[in-house]
Amino acid sequence: MARDDLKLERLTDLILVLLDASQPIPLSQLGEEIPGYPEAGEARRMAFERDKKLLREEGITVEAVAIDGPEQYGYRIDPGTFFLPDLDLLPDEQAALHLAVAGVHLADDSGGDALRKLGVVDLSDVQPVASLGVVRGLDRIFQAISTSAEVRFSYRGENRTVYPVRLRFSGGHWYLSGWSKERQAGRNFRVDRIDGSIAVGSSGSGSLGADQTVNLDAPDEPWPNGDGEAEATVLRVWVDPLYAWRVIDEVGDDRVVERREDGSVVVAVPVAREEAARSWVLSFLDHVEVLEPAEFRTSMSEWLREIIDVARSTPESVTLDDLRQGTTDEEIRAGSEEVPPTQRRLRRLLAMLEWLAGVGTVPTKDVADRFNMTEGEVVAELELAACCGRPPFSPGELMDIVVDAEMVTARLPEMSRPRQLTPAEGVAVATAARTILALPGSDADGPLSRALGKLERALGEREAVEVALPAPQFLEEMTTATEGGRHLEVEYLATSTDEMTTREIDPLRVIALEGRWYVEAFCHSAQAMRTFRVDSFKSVRDLGAQVGARHDLVADPEPFIPAADTEAAIVRVGLSSLWLADSIPVLARRWEPDGSAIVAISVSGRSWFDRILLQAGPGAVVVQPASMLRTASDAAERVLRRYGATV
Repeated sequence: MARDDLKLERLTDLILVLLDASQPIPLSQLGEEIPGYPEAGEARRMAFERDKKLLREEGITVEAVAIDGPEQYGYRIDPGTFFLPDLDLLPDEQAALHLAVAGVHLADDSGGDALRKLGVVDLSDVQPVASLGVVRGLDRIFQAISTSAEVRFSYRGENRTVYPVRLRFSGGHWYLSGWSKERQAGRNFRVDRIDGSIAVGSSGSGSLGADQTVNLDAPDEPWPNGDGEAEATVLRVWVDPLYAWRVIDEVGDDRVVERREDGSVVVAVPVAREEAARSWVLSFLDHVEVLEPAEFRTSMSEWLREIIDVARSTPESVTLDDLRQGTTDEEIRAGSEEVPPTQRRLRRLLAMLEWLAGVGTVPTKDVADRFNMTEGEVVAELELAACCGRPPFSPGELMDIVVDAEMVTARLPEMSRPRQLTPAEGVAVATAARTILALPGSDADGPLSRALGKLERALGEREAVEVALPAPQFLEEMTTATEGGRHLEVEYLATSTDEMTTREIDPLRVIALEGRWYVEAFCHSAQAMRTFRVDSFKSVRDLGAQVGARHDLVADPEPFIPAADTEAAIVRVGLSSLWLADSIPVLARRWEPDGSAIVAISVSGRSWFDRILLQAGPGAVVVQPASMLRTASDAAERVLRRYGATV
């Protein structure tokens, strides 16, 4: 038998023995009764500790309980933590969870698996209302928050130990809020910037002390939230007529201090962090101008001059094909947590056993299809499971599984209760529910909120997930028009080209994609489907009922896919601007030995590309194609003229 098979069999036996234990079992007894452990001594103890760690990472806690005798401790698995408690979900609460999971697209069907454990069997198709970016490591962090365990990882090349408090989805990214032992302060970490795997400590190892506070506000807001924690500087910013309404919608009407006859405005915005404020100002290019304070105007001019100086580069012989030998976004999205093969097999085997305990007899092909295996792999894995059980491993103590190439029959009373949600299932269903509850008009006291409360109390000690979605001005109008089949006239500001256009559209679906609201509509001007950002509508007018709306043109939400006619820009990204390499969709990237990167970006709109380059600053330099080498310097010169500077 292969080494992995022996370890998988040992782990399965260990779970069954410790679950069935009427009293804690000392290691000496476990080592003698369960095949696969080394002879008594340090090797056996280390093997057992590795097994406990692996099970803990799968959400299975092996308890150490004080006992009489020379070994002092015995071990068991509490069925109360292994099996899912009866949540007593009412029919309307089950239905609400179903609609939430079906309406929020995540990376896999973990949410569906969770619902099946919760008793929701009939999972029908529902039109999605949101698609959230899901990155690896969320399940580990969710598990750590639920069990108050510390997490250890590498972040930008530095080892961190963090007491996790909250997972937050905001602005299209996932953040971990927690207490950093290295900084002795609360910190926010972008989860997709965590390098490699995430290690989860023992339960309780990440409990916060009374003096350890963590700010759970959105980490990237350019202005403070009025909590008094950061000393703010007030910027007075002039905004031209094209973007005045957009800025007012974002910062609030109460921050307008002057309205001019030409339609421009002056707003007063308190900012806590200069770099975030600068990025916000540059996102409007030359459509805004900072009037005061003078120090910030000077800082802006210096930033822009640095861009002009470094952007006067010469082409480098780097092509898109060269970069495709590195890592693409598609490969990153498809990448999975680095889980050892035996652990991955145990995770799958437990899921198979749970499912088979409910269905009893099923064709082998159905098992293979469900768990993405070949029929031969199903037979081999279940034959191994049929040899697992409890001492003395007589037929009556083994799992009752009969499998061949055609059928599987399983009588598994030991697995007849659904197992506690896995971390992946927990984060999936909690995220889906939190997303729906974040939608405008959701019932904070309704069945979904009640169901989520019951679920979170069963999963851990505290709320682990928060989802923050914006509420742009015309979101409600677009939702109502979509549901009512209305034909609209809209004024739309295309930020990729800085053009305001008037169009007639038939909105067919409103959906949140990675932190922003979009409406998919049939555009009568283009005579084709188009996707519009809801926060870019300046006005909306109802023209009556839609005639022959093309709902068949609405497709499932997908990640950004560049159009065939878009041009690719090759950008060298230094250490000071690395966010550009992992914050926007890229066609390909290559990491350099010094930690910098070269990325290929699909440029669908020059104004959009101008914004990205100015925000990234002198650390990002276009090196191909030759026609785009001056993109950053030209944009910087245009903005610099706003400040009366001679370029």
